[in-house]
Amino acid sequence: MKKLLVLLFATLVPGTIAVAATDGAIPGPAVGAEFPHSLNAPDQRGQDQSLDTLMGENGLVLVFVRSADWCRFCKAQLVDLNQRLPEFQALGLNVVAISVDEVAQIAKFSETQQIRFTLLADPSGDINLQLGIRDTKYPVGDMAFGVPSPILYVVDQTGTISARYMEPTYRTRPDLDVVLRNATALQD
Repeated sequence: MKKLLVLLFATLVPGTIAVAATDGAIPGPAVGAEFPHSLNAPDQRGQDQSLDTLMGENGLVLVFVRSADWCRFCKAQLVDLNQRLPEFQALGLNVVAISVDEVAQIAKFSETQQIRFTLLADPSGDINLQLGIRDTKYPVGDMAFGVPSPILYVVDQTGTISARYMEPTYRTRPDLDVVLRNATALQD
């Protein structure tokens, strides 16, 4: 019941959507489902990572962004996440962002912005496609083909999706105050 109230509260905050498993408005895996992908991908150091290696003591915040190279909205979101990282870590949550960039691109961004969390490279967009979160507005051949709809998932330590957030446009991102407040409430 508490989880349902937290999710209901999040849906009432303007600009932020957190939906229960029965709502088909947001693409991708639903709240309450097991996260259906292993996330096997290289990080900004070129080291292979997986859902298991990335999991924090109490779970994981997975942030799907378009690009840390060319998307200014994604860059701003990643910098904001980096500044708020200690708050997520205090909850036992690791933060991971996944983009369609090559390893060299996320490595450069990570270095220049001093990013302290894991960035994963999915240049083919396969993870986005397999999760059903690829932004279908961009056809094959478009520079943005393969990018995800910007979605943020909170996955608990058992691999179950406890929350997901998506904005109606790539220009806005989930309010991290709401994400942190809901993540705290889910742990109570």
